[in-house]
Amino acid sequence: MSNLDELEKLHKLYQKKLITKKEYDEQREKLLAQNLLNNGPKSRLIYILLALFLGIFGIHNFYAGYWGKGLIQLLLTLFSFFLLSFIVYIWVIVEVVTIKTDASGQVMREG
Repeated sequence: MSNLDELEKLHKLYQKKLITKKEYDEQREKLLAQNLLNNGPKSRLIYILLALFLGIFGIHNFYAGYWGKGLIQLLLTLFSFFLLSFIVYIWVIVEVVTIKTDASGQVMREG
């Protein structure tokens, strides 16, 4: 269910007096904050392009929300003075082939 559907459902509950104004406002703020943080599915094409061109720095993982993996790839590359970048790049290619969802579990859109 999308955040828009959730907002409509919440508004109907408020109109029917099933929740208080305070509860309505709190839930509405949570849904709006979620919407700002999650702008829909990420593009798989952008993920792949970032991986191919900037993958040794983990940029594609930061884009998809995998902050831990991105940080590990970035640190491996930088702290090894690019000596381990070949290994990181192999890791990146495996991710490009296998990763189809972002960190929130949402399937990436094609294109």
